[in-house]
Formats: sequence, C-alpha cells, structure tokens
Amino acid sequence: MRYTFVPILCLFSILSFGVSAKTKVDIFHTEVPMTEEKNARSIAWGQGLEQVLIKASGNENIASNGVIKKALNHGSNYLAQFKYGTLNDEASMVMDFNSAQVMSLLSQADVIYWPTERENILVWLVDDSGSERLVGWEQSDLESINDLQNASNYFGLPITLPLGDMDDLTNISTTDLWGNFAEPLSKASQRYPSDAVLVVKVSHEASQAQVDWQLYDLAPEKISSNKTAPLNGSESGNTSDAIRDSIAKVSAYYAQKNKASANQQADDSLQANFSGIYNVTDFFTLERLLKSLNSVASVQVRSIQ
Repeated sequence: MRYTFVPILCLFSILSFGVSAKTKVDIFHTEVPMTEEKNARSIAWGQGLEQVLIKASGNENIASNGVIKKALNHGSNYLAQFKYGTLNDEASMVMDFNSAQVMSLLSQADVIYWPTERENILVWLVDDSGSERLVGWEQSDLESINDLQNASNYFGLPITLPLGDMDDLTNISTTDLWGNFAEPLSKASQRYPSDAVLVVKVSHEASQAQVDWQLYDLAPEKISSNKTAPLNGSESGNTSDAIRDSIAKVSAYYAQKNKASANQQADDSLQANFSGIYNVTDFFTLERLLKSLNSVASVQVRSIQ
C-alpha cells in the first residue's frame, strides 16, 4: 500500500499596488536583551522572530498560532544575520531576519502580512494628571510620550509628534484636543505630512490610567468637513499597558486594512510519493515526521494506492 502526501508550502508573491502609505518601516530588524541562561542565543532568536512577526502582521498574539509557535523554536532558521550589541547597558543581540522566509511563514500560518509601506500617523497626546493637562510634544519629557513611542516601535506603526512651537500653541489648545473639536484639530494638523490623525487622551488616577483614543483615518485637511465619526476606543490599566493596548488596536486596524490580498499571494506546494507504508502505525509516523518539519505548514493525503 502506498500513500501520497502533499506538504503544503505557501509562499508570498507580493505585487506592487497603490497605497497611501508614506513611510517604509524596517520590520525585519530587531534587538533583544540576552538572558544568562545556557541557551541564551536560541531564546534571543525566538524572541527576535516573534517581535518581527508582530511588526509584520500587526498581531500581538501571533505566538499563539500553532505554525508560528513551532517556528519560534527554530528562530535561527529565519535569520539573515545577527551580531551582539548593548541595549540599556545590558548585553543584547541585534538581528536581521530574511524577509522572504518571514512572509512565507506568515502565509503558512494563514496570518495576514502588513506591507512595509505604512501610513504615517500624526499623534496628539494629552496627559491629564488630575491637576493639569499637558500636550505631549516631540521633545516632551512626559512618561506617556515615551510609552507611546515604545509602543509604536513595537508594532511598527509610524508616528509623528507635533513640535510644540508657536504655530502649534497658536492653532490648538488642550481644551480643543480634549473636547474633540474638529476645526482646530484639522487646522493644526495640516502643517505635518501625515496620512491620518490620532488623538490620545491619558487620564491618571493613582497608579492606574485610562486611555481614550480617536483615529481620524483621513488627510488632516478633510477632518473638519468629514461627516463620518472617527474610530475610537478606550483602554485601562497602568499607563504603559493602556497606551500599548491602544496602539495595538490602531496597528491591527491598519494591518487589516492594508493586508496583502489573496490575488497578491501565490501558494506553492510540494507533492511527494512514499512507499513502504504497510500499516496505520507507519502512516501516522510518517505524517508526524512531515508535520514536524519547520517548513511544512500542513499535510494532506492526495491519494492512496
């Protein structure tokens, strides 16, 4: 009795297509701190691959995918190059991953790919400490601005922060931002090259924070005349987590919006014939062996003779 198995190997074929993105993000480069464990390199490779996959898909929970989970145990298979470095005065590993292999892995896992050309988002952040409200400018020392920048880097979401110069101070106030007034928001935002505008309002209470956000997914000059309500959401927790969860939602929105469509992907398969399979035990042993291969996403029986 002979079984024919077909391991399905899916590969991306990304075609050029029109998008409004203005910023190209280097999603295949990352740096992670080194642990002191015996297999520190393998751990770093897996962590690096996970970070790259999150940026490539906009999906923070991508590691729960079965195909991805298997690949994370073999992170070095997807590396283009790596070197040792220093991150926050600690030993680190700097990695560049192979873009074609990462996109192929996403296809195998049936996870969307968020192309590297991405919308640049102008972010107006207002931080309410309870006693005063402050706007987070580009050179602001607000902790919430630092959390915002870390989150946007983590998800590969390009952002621009306002300068906070005399033009900004003249055109918009904290009251305008907190009250979601479209006219001053549109006027103040038009000087910045951006594809969308995000307003983030952070309210602190003890050690917790609530983050409310509104995303105007259109050019700044169209905000005041647009009749469609902005996308919005609310997150709570400590400040860092609440801001990160907010940016996760915005990133997931753009990843879904700009995902490579089915006609921009090409599936590739490999058909193999096997002989010497005489019983059910042999059958399932071979099937498990094929599924354990890092490059195999799934196995299907095409015919049995």
